[in-house]
Amino acid sequence: MLRKLVFFLIIFFTITSYSQRYRDFEIGPMINYEHTSLYATENVFNADGGDKFSNSGFESNFAAGVYFIYYFRPKMGLGAELYYQRTTSSELENGEFYNSITFMPYVNLDPFRQLQNLYFGAGVGASFIQELPDYGYSVKEEDVRVITVPLKISASYIIRNQITFEVGAMAELLEVVKDQVRRNALYVGIKIPVNRIFGNYR
Repeated sequence: MLRKLVFFLIIFFTITSYSQRYRDFEIGPMINYEHTSLYATENVFNADGGDKFSNSGFESNFAAGVYFIYYFRPKMGLGAELYYQRTTSSELENGEFYNSITFMPYVNLDPFRQLQNLYFGAGVGASFIQELPDYGYSVKEEDVRVITVPLKISASYIIRNQITFEVGAMAELLEVVKDQVRRNALYVGIKIPVNRIFGNYR
C-alpha cells in the first residue's frame, strides 16, 4: 500500500511539475497580413534613374509559419519564428515576386508594472530566398543574394493566453540585391499557442 501511495505521489508531482513548465512556453501557428515593398534605387526600375533610394510602392501579401517562445521570466521571453513570406511591390510586373523562408529569433519584453500582457519585441534573423523577380539588365546576377538578414520590431498583446495579436515592421539589414534593393514590410498578425489552448490554461 505504501509503495502504491509513493508511486502515485511521484506521478502526481511529475505531472504537476510538467504542467507548470508547460505554461512557460508557447508553440503554434502564426500568420501575418503584410504590406510589402522594395526599398530600391531608382535605376532598378528605370534605366534613366539615379542612385537615390525610395520605396517602390506597397502591396498586400502574407506570411505564414510556426513560432515558439519560452518565458524564462514573467515579463521576458525568448522565441523564434519559421515562416514562408511573399514580397511584391507595385513597381514589379504581375507575376514577379520574392518567395522566402525566414528564421527569426526574437526577444519579447513587457516593460510595464501595471499593464499586463503587452509586449514589445525585436529580432534579427536569416531569410533564404526561394524565388526572385526578373529585374532584367538593371541588376547584375552576381549582386543578387540568396541569404539576407532581416530585422523586425513589434508590439503584441496576449488575450487570456489563447491568442496573440501583433503589429510590427520588418526591414533588411543585408540587401537582397547588393547596394540596390532591400525588402521591407508592415504587418498585422496573430499567433495561436496550441499547447496552452489544448492544455486548458488561462
